[in-house]
Amino acid sequence: MCAEILVGEKMVSARNDHLMKQRSVIEFLTAEGCSAVVIHKRMKAVYGDACLTEGKVQKWARFYRGEDPKETTVRDCKRLGQPVSATDTMHQQKLDEMIVANRRVKQKDIANALDISKERVHHIITVHLGYRKVSARWVLRQLTVEMKAQRKTICTQLLGRFTHDGELFLRSIITDDESWLHHYDPESKMQSMQYRHKNSPAPKKFTVVASAQKVLLTIFWDMEGIVHIEFLEQGTAINSERYVSTLRAL
Repeated sequence: MCAEILVGEKMVSARNDHLMKQRSVIEFLTAEGCSAVVIHKRMKAVYGDACLTEGKVQKWARFYRGEDPKETTVRDCKRLGQPVSATDTMHQQKLDEMIVANRRVKQKDIANALDISKERVHHIITVHLGYRKVSARWVLRQLTVEMKAQRKTICTQLLGRFTHDGELFLRSIITDDESWLHHYDPESKMQSMQYRHKNSPAPKKFTVVASAQKVLLTIFWDMEGIVHIEFLEQGTAINSERYVSTLRAL
């Protein structure tokens, strides 16, 4: 990357030097009284395809005509206008501090606080600071430090047992899950899709909600497949006695 930058800088510097030389020639021949057409022909014979176009030669000839060569310059003057300073180190540092202080800060608020455009704010955030805005990932529940430590201990113990017993340990593991099943589940939009011709009318589908009646399904399985399925009887309370009964049946 550094080598490419150095090569690019050398190429730009070489082009600038070549341009300065041709401007000097135009300045000298104009001072001698040569016309722009003659100057271009003489320069074309020397510089070839690298020579300035006839239009540019005429432009610089008009610029130098009537001027004292001792007071003119072949270099470009500094252009008027405000220098680009919105992406300097100071603004980058302030913007980074604002993001660290408030990860949800809006680009509009940053632009107003730093007095720069939203486009520059977005450029600094993504290009210079390398930030990207992401959404929070949903998790089942927030674990405390003690809960995390307990889970780590259990996982370490299970890993140790697998290292010692191998596949026999995996065969001894039984997993369970519970889910509410409605007596009637409405057909999804994907399930109701049909093949129709382009000019055929689209089928209609009425809004249907799931049935109010439902039953709790408890299912157990191991590495071989389903081991036990149990439906909660209507009117049965979900308490410790019910879970004890299910484990005994398992």
